[in-house]
Amino acid sequence: MLNFAACFRRRPVRFIPIVLSALLLAYAPDRGGAASAQQVTATIPAPLIGPYIIDPVTLAELDHHDHDCAKAGSLNFQCLVFKDDRSMMKEKDFASNPFQLSVFEKVQETVETDLKSLPKHIEFGGSNAKSLDIGFLTYPGARIELVGVINRMDRQFNRDKVDGHNERLECGEISAIYRFAYEGRLPSTAIGTRDYRSRLPVTMNVVFPARPWSKTISCQDVARRWLDYAQRLKNGTSNADLVKQAKLLVSVLKPEDIERIELNMQGSRVAAGADTTDFGTLGTYVIRVFRWSPGKGGGRWKPSYMTNQIDRARLLGKPSDDNTCEDKRGVKISRQALVDYLLSKNAIGDVDNGLLNIPQEFLACRAISISPGGASRSGNQPFWNAPTKAEQIIDDKDIDAALKKYGKDYTLGYVGSALEFRTRLNEASCSGCHQTRAIAGFHLPGADRPDTSPVNAVFLPGSAHFFGDQLRRMKILEQIASGEIPTFPELATSYAARPLNRYAALRPQAASDMVADLDIQLIGGWGATCLMDGVAPEGVRQWGCTKPLACKSVFQSSNQLGIGICSSPDGVTEIGDPMQVGKVESKKFGFDLYTRNPKVPDLKDDLPRDTTISTDHVTPAAPIGNSYVASHQEAYEGRGGLDPMKITVGDKTRMETAEEHARRVREQATGGFPAGALRLSECVGLPEEATCGLLAASGFNPCLDEVGEGERTPDNCFGIYTNYSGVRACDAAHPCRDDYICLSPMGYSLDNAKTKFDERAKRRRDARMSVEESANNRKRLAIDFFGERMPDEAWLRRNNNAGDQRGLCIPPYFVFQFKADGHKVPKEFVPKP
Repeated sequence: MLNFAACFRRRPVRFIPIVLSALLLAYAPDRGGAASAQQVTATIPAPLIGPYIIDPVTLAELDHHDHDCAKAGSLNFQCLVFKDDRSMMKEKDFASNPFQLSVFEKVQETVETDLKSLPKHIEFGGSNAKSLDIGFLTYPGARIELVGVINRMDRQFNRDKVDGHNERLECGEISAIYRFAYEGRLPSTAIGTRDYRSRLPVTMNVVFPARPWSKTISCQDVARRWLDYAQRLKNGTSNADLVKQAKLLVSVLKPEDIERIELNMQGSRVAAGADTTDFGTLGTYVIRVFRWSPGKGGGRWKPSYMTNQIDRARLLGKPSDDNTCEDKRGVKISRQALVDYLLSKNAIGDVDNGLLNIPQEFLACRAISISPGGASRSGNQPFWNAPTKAEQIIDDKDIDAALKKYGKDYTLGYVGSALEFRTRLNEASCSGCHQTRAIAGFHLPGADRPDTSPVNAVFLPGSAHFFGDQLRRMKILEQIASGEIPTFPELATSYAARPLNRYAALRPQAASDMVADLDIQLIGGWGATCLMDGVAPEGVRQWGCTKPLACKSVFQSSNQLGIGICSSPDGVTEIGDPMQVGKVESKKFGFDLYTRNPKVPDLKDDLPRDTTISTDHVTPAAPIGNSYVASHQEAYEGRGGLDPMKITVGDKTRMETAEEHARRVREQATGGFPAGALRLSECVGLPEEATCGLLAASGFNPCLDEVGEGERTPDNCFGIYTNYSGVRACDAAHPCRDDYICLSPMGYSLDNAKTKFDERAKRRRDARMSVEESANNRKRLAIDFFGERMPDEAWLRRNNNAGDQRGLCIPPYFVFQFKADGHKVPKEFVPKP
């Protein structure tokens, strides 16, 4: 059990020992070698425990690979597909790369077409967008790894009939979620070690009926089993017992019962320096659903409709676009018919409760979501409130009139205005949900396996939205297990941005309340979504912040009127707080531009546009022996080169000092922190909300370019081109802000810190003296004014001398596994025996 009492201002959370037992290891590579054996584990507080399997050790058992599928784990993906009676696959069809399976031919073709199409769209970055390498679709060293099994028996609203069964799912779904990964070997000329592996920003969600079609077990018994597993998690049951119980849970998931496969893929990304929208980057996600299509030789998985993802093109009078289902191209549909449906009494009730199920005739077969910026971007809102009728799906006046009429006979619980109705519509879609309180476009990226470098490893397997919904899901599961039929009040979903207020355990408790001992920040805590007073039309949402936090807007936009985040009050700035405010304007659907307020000055005297942010106004002052860094959003090219330069101060010219030189170089080629973020230059005197981490430093991006050329491994870059920095700490109870990810802690403790510090320093010294490094890299390594001091004893003594074991909040695209660009298909793959 982890104790964070020394790390947070409020009382420690009552942590129940659900420990992600093999999560993240301290990093001690030998010029890019493997991680050491010390574990750092994440712990989940009791109210956030739910019907899910997320522990890497348990998942590895369920995903166990064997050349004989009879001995493989029951959820090994390749064997799942191979053993599906519908596929009629032979042994010769077996492949580790899922896209190479014969039944996935149409999936591979669809994904390849999507990846090739993205750079053709200006709104996705055009020629500046770098797509995920198509070669991974055929690379033999690619595979998918099980990262979670999630009970979704709360999804009782889906009334779609399942193909081949002519009936709806009786009691919801179970999702087995996978991440795409690869491994390979570099040429013998590579710097450091040759073998490496990484995950890619791609997930597959394999959806089963909660109750198998064989009807061998009742819905009630399925619910009871999952409740029993969740209770064992809360009780701290042994890993061996959890593995045994997990195997029982998944024993009813049969290959032939798979209802659909959902693909969520970061298809392309525009780097900060190439982004013309000033969001600091542009990540484009492609979301697809595939369903089984019977045919000669067994059939194939083919693209299919997506729940609540409307086909905007056809609804607005166009024949089709890239999102349109193949069999619907050129088939006209009526926008008015959709509006009439949405404003019918039954649909209004469904929208109010977050249980909408739009008829298939209006739906698309592909969704696109964009990051960062979430709901401030028009492209993440299929029901965008467009300024012109030509792009408007549904009008506020029609919504207001329908709500007024509905209110004469019925009571609305969660919607009180056209704005809230439209928000509910957008959040019900794939593109809207995946960019709201998510992790780089995902809600369950999964915990990384034990040998992953912390600088490339996820600390928390789920998003704030995921953990915040568990109390609701457990309540529904308890009803089903007891034989009750869940009713609308319990089935009602929260807004994706924020859990329902009735779940008080998710709200920070007053320090004076001696009965409460929880300090969970999901409702009204730091980083939580809130509503600014007097900005949005009056509705029913009560989204305030826990005092003394204040609701502040960071992405001001008519696309999300009044939305802000809970942050430090005026006059106080904490580590991790936003450092800039801006306005998002959408001239056309999907074309969004950000402008900082006050506006960044234009180019002057051939100097690069200065997007840096001063910390002179920050209070309180930085700790003694430390200094603030205001990371910014928009790209900054920087001034000068890597060598010391002359500067003019007043009427005199002199050489810059070592500190001025280091600060100038540190600011070169920076940007990409959404809404900016305050951090500290050193791990010295860290305040309680901060922890120490290794962040990308000068030379890191050029190093990753060499990874793409097959000259070194990513771990080699992580081990050399990073600096110590004080950043916002995170865990499940204290999540990061939107558009940030909770990265693994370093694993430093009072006992091992000196050894790890010295090992890292030696790697940097060796690299500085190595002829294998470029001249510029050696210059960068020689500049050691910031981020090279050993973390202080106060930080190392946290958590009873075990060191601060919380994660750290950084932008997701600073994590190698979450950026589509940079990953190149390895030139060589050596399969394991």
